[in-house]
Amino acid sequence: MDPLRLSFAHRTDYAALRQYARQILGQWQTPELVDDTLLVITELVENVVQHTGNGGELVLLRRDDAVRIEVTDTSFELPRVYGPDPRRIGGRGLLLVAALTRAWGARPSDHGKIVWADVPLSEQTG
Repeated sequence: MDPLRLSFAHRTDYAALRQYARQILGQWQTPELVDDTLLVITELVENVVQHTGNGGELVLLRRDDAVRIEVTDTSFELPRVYGPDPRRIGGRGLLLVAALTRAWGARPSDHGKIVWADVPLSEQTG
């Protein structure tokens, strides 16, 4: 199956992005995992907007037992996970991504980086 590619701008319409992704994910995943996957997408896209000031590209790819989410941006700085710190207001997005996915990571690309995450297609494959 061909991947779904969606470009997003710095001032992206998150509701429209989630609605479009929900339609696709509803065909691929069991209903109980769609909301978790949408939350992962939102966190990864928000990280791009917050930390780069630019847009990027969201790619959704259905694999045999998981949905691969990839978010590409123009920053070469790889993401860092911060431990819980009650003095920090933010910085917990990647902890949430780690909790909701089977695996996640980041890799350099020619024009920046790609942050990826794998979310199971069903509770049985997780």
